[in-house]
Formats: sequence, structure tokens, C-alpha cells
Amino acid sequence: MKSFQARLRLLALCGSALTAIVAASPALAQPDAYPSRPVTIVVAFAPGGMTDIVGRLLAAELSQAFKQSFVVENRPGAAGQVATEYVARKPDDGYTLLLSATGHVIAPAVQKSVRYQPVKDFEPIALIAKAPNLLVVNPSVPVKTVQEFVKWAKAQPSVPYGSAGVGGSTHLAGELFRQVAGVPLVHVPYKGASPSTNDVVAGQIPMVFQDSMSVSAFIAAGKLRPIAVTSAERSKLFPDLPTIAEAGYKNYDLYTWLGLYAPAGTPPEIVARLNREANRIMSSPEMAARLRKQSAEAAGTLGPAAFRKYVEAEVAKWQRTVQITGVKVEE
Repeated sequence: MKSFQARLRLLALCGSALTAIVAASPALAQPDAYPSRPVTIVVAFAPGGMTDIVGRLLAAELSQAFKQSFVVENRPGAAGQVATEYVARKPDDGYTLLLSATGHVIAPAVQKSVRYQPVKDFEPIALIAKAPNLLVVNPSVPVKTVQEFVKWAKAQPSVPYGSAGVGGSTHLAGELFRQVAGVPLVHVPYKGASPSTNDVVAGQIPMVFQDSMSVSAFIAAGKLRPIAVTSAERSKLFPDLPTIAEAGYKNYDLYTWLGLYAPAGTPPEIVARLNREANRIMSSPEMAARLRKQSAEAAGTLGPAAFRKYVEAEVAKWQRTVQITGVKVEE
């Protein structure tokens, strides 16, 4: 009897000790505590462009959803490569995320020194938004159609055009057009959409290939004139604006999209939670309306696995485009 009571007392003591250990351990007591401190969303371009605008909208909503601060940090340069390589080297704990544009999948195809792989070095979280690229000109340029632009451009010794950076989708849009239309375009790279757009508005350069979100306000104000969209089909955002393909340049189909990523190895439960919240936020009627006002579109609700396949397909697509244009970024 005494032996039985002793065993009971031992079990009680063990149970009390286990309870104390659990209570003293936040990791055991709260296995789903992410995020327990502020999360940084590194935006790969300068303030004012599409990536930055969407990043700040998303960060504000994620802060509310998770009851924790999501802070935007701009790290522009090399069409997104600077920020991408920075995030690839950060800890895989979910506290440093990357919001980048199409250059994320383009850079490895155009530059040998890129120190990341778009899929292998990241956990793709969510496809955030899409926007067509537009060919826009300063209103002083005497053209209104693609055909008029080609005729005018061929009469010039050279035509400088701006983009959001070397090796990005807007750069390749210009290089592909230069090749297929035979016009003397000369690339002028910038560190982001905003500075390149501002220089066209100011008349420093005559034209730019730019995502619709970054130029729509200037178009509405009459400070820029849109000539065409670069996607294969007309955009719902600009239904009256023809495509470059309609002018006779077949298979011309380039556009900008934004993706949210975490460093490779980030726990799948964190990736899944971020995916659910990002998809919920970006597909809400309120956010869809805000994007439309900025001339961008929600991109659907792909899960992490589906978004990974999307990124893989885009890598292949832009490799083909780079082969056609011959674009290579100098080391």
C-alpha cells in the first residue's frame, strides 16, 4: 500500500514539474506565436513605383491581420537584384520577406553574376498583383499610335527610353520592341519606376516602357500619352488602348507581376499563414477597387505550391525572351 502511494506521489511530482516546464517555455506554450516581433518586407525598388505602392498597402493590412508591425524597407538597384540577394541571405524565420517584380525571374537569364536562384533560394508565398506595361511618351512627341511612333522614331538619330532598371521587364519590353520594329531605341536605366517616369514627364527623355500603375496618374493628368500596352491582349484597365501586337508585331507579350517571397527553408506553416492572409487581403473587394484606381489588378489566390509552379513557368518564359533579344547585363 505504501509503495502504491509512493508511486502516486512520484507521478504527481512529475506532472507538476512538466506543467512548470511548459508554462515557462513560450515555444511550447505558444507553438503558433509567429509573428512575435516586427516583420520587414523588403521592396526591391525605389519609393513611388508599383512595387512600393502595393507593398505599403499589403504591409498595412498584414499588420492588422497579424496584430504585429509589417514594415516596408526599400532597397532599390539592379532591377531588383540588390534586394533579392539581400533577402536570400537572411534567416529563414519569416521575419524578412521580399516583394519583387518580374525582374526576380529575369535577372538570372541576363546576368552571370546573379547570386540567387528564383525558386531554389526562396519560398514563393503569394502572387500579389499584375499590371500591363505601357509604352508612353511625353506629350511633346508628335505621335498617337504605334505606327506613328515607329515612323517618327526611325526619323531620329536615336530615341532614349527609360525603364525601372537594367534587366527588368520594362527594359526587355523596350529591347524586344527595338528589335521587332527596327527603331533606334537607346536604353536609359533607372533605379525604379518612379524616377524614370518623372524624367519622361519632365521631358528629359521622350518615352518609357513602364507598368501601368506607375504611369496611370500622369496619363490621367495629361502629362503622359499612352501609345500601346505590351500584353498579348488588351487590358481591362485600358480597353481602348491597342496592343503592340495589333500593330503587326506578333507574339509581343510582356507584363509586370509582383510576388511575395521568404528565404528558402522558412517553415511551411509560416508560408501557409502568410499565403492565406495575403490572398485574402489582395482579393478583397476593397483592395481590388484600390488596385483598379492605381491601374493594377489582383492576381488571384494561388496557394504556395501553385505559385511555385507559376514562378518556374515565368523563369522559362523570360529565358526565351532573353534569347530572342540578346540582352545581357554587363558585369
